[in-house]
Amino acid sequence: MVETFMITTDLATIACEIPVWYWDKTIDEGITGHIDILQIRNGLVYILDFKPDAKRKSVAAGQLFHYARALSFRTRIPLISIRCAWFDEYQYFEFSPHKYVGGMEYG
Repeated sequence: MVETFMITTDLATIACEIPVWYWDKTIDEGITGHIDILQIRNGLVYILDFKPDAKRKSVAAGQLFHYARALSFRTRIPLISIRCAWFDEYQYFEFSPHKYVGGMEYG
């Protein structure tokens, strides 16, 4: 429902339910998932995830970090150009994933 609203009414939203996959060598495991909403705003790519009761979803940051790494790896968009966020109808939380890998970027 949120995805349909965003893709039909928001000009920054370019796609919804995007599958992502990459092999994380640090844990020797494949990471898979679906990005809820992908936007381009102010020259940056935003990975958005709707989470009911967002303030209690601290695990969302880890999930979105992996989605950003996967998107960066597959598209060669540098992590510095990606922002991650999760939200509900009341709150919005955002971070820059490149800050959590010591400035290392893909691409």
